[in-house]
Amino acid sequence: MKKKMFIVRAVILMILVVLSACMDNDESSTKPTESKKAQPSSGSSTGVMVYVNNRDSNNIQVIDSETNEIVSTIKVGEKPTYNEIGPKGNYVYVVNSKSEDVSIIDVKTNEVIKTIPVGKTPKGINFTPDGKWVFVINEGEHTVTVINTKSMEKTTTIDVGQVPHNGVASPDSSIFYVTNTGSNSISVIDTASQKVIHTIEGVEGSPHNLNITPDGKTLLVTLTQNSEVGVIDVNKGEMVKTIPVGIGHHVLDITPDGKYAYVANIGENFLSVIDIQAKKVVKEIKVGKGPHGVIVSKNGKTIYTAVTGENKVVVIDRTSNEVVDTINSDQFPFFISTNESS
Repeated sequence: MKKKMFIVRAVILMILVVLSACMDNDESSTKPTESKKAQPSSGSSTGVMVYVNNRDSNNIQVIDSETNEIVSTIKVGEKPTYNEIGPKGNYVYVVNSKSEDVSIIDVKTNEVIKTIPVGKTPKGINFTPDGKWVFVINEGEHTVTVINTKSMEKTTTIDVGQVPHNGVASPDSSIFYVTNTGSNSISVIDTASQKVIHTIEGVEGSPHNLNITPDGKTLLVTLTQNSEVGVIDVNKGEMVKTIPVGIGHHVLDITPDGKYAYVANIGENFLSVIDIQAKKVVKEIKVGKGPHGVIVSKNGKTIYTAVTGENKVVVIDRTSNEVVDTINSDQFPFFISTNESS
């Protein structure tokens, strides 16, 4: 009898051990699923992320381009205006105009890891394509602050023209161009010496934002006073053409093939599409009141624009040039970028 009881107990113990092992295996197998569910809230995804500055909410909202849903909201400084993402796609640099600093966000954690004080009333910001330098344009003191991306420290302050607003680097990273709204000019900075080596004069009409074609031969500059886009021949160092667009201080981006520019007109309800070779507007796309920030995806298939007057981001299919989705945002979405690495 005792022997039978011992055998029964042994069998029961073995069953319990097996059941326990099965339960452990089931728990561990659910962990990856739980991790996947948590990914959107942490900003992790296989999709490209879109970063929107909400100026009047003092935050950045992150949109997953695969779902067109907001997956994270990140508090930054006061009155964030512009943001840019480094060529490697690891960090977002956000300019906070009122608190006069730059917030650096780690895209893996969607957390601010550092804040760097810069000059008075900073506005535009841009990287060199080689990822070594960030240039922050200080509108309130007519300077540019240069940040070393490796050390995340300021290295130089460069005097430029009156009321500078934004800048862009040449494709080979050797030159950085800065618009001077108050002096109708563009400062040309040598990135190696970090000094102004030339000034392009005669950019009449309050040059504001700008971009450069992939071949580095043409600058497109928004002229806010005249509601135009100026075409600058880089080799000639002069503005050779102006193209009428909508009203307001504009942001523009260029398609990867260099054929078209999309211009956001904050004083209107539409984007202007420019055929760069023909130097004329070929289409207007209605998006809502007050579009400002605009970005073309790296593959050239999608356009995102931040619509300030309606607190939303509009998604446009570039093949059809039609609106395909709308995403509600926080207050006054002002600028927009994507973390597509080079």
